[in-house]
Amino acid sequence: MPKIISNAEEFERIKPRASEVRIVRSQKAVKIKLRTPAYLYTYSTNSDEADDLIKGLKDIEVIEFGGTKKKSEEKDSDRHKKVGNES
Repeated sequence: MPKIISNAEEFERIKPRASEVRIVRSQKAVKIKLRTPAYLYTYSTNSDEADDLIKGLKDIEVIEFGGTKKKSEEKDSDRHKKVGNES
């Protein structure tokens, strides 16, 4: 069962035990997930604070998911990919 981290100090305390960090970005928030041997910890924050916390990650595998593209941009890029593959 995942555990929720409530503040940046707790995130910093858990960070050294993490073997992997997953970052999930959405338009509303950024979730940073720390995988430790015992638990998966989740910290939800804004984009600015997340960027500051991510800069401090060293020697830990970071996997980033999602993006902040608008839906119209995603549709345009998908259309271009399909056209490029058909040629």
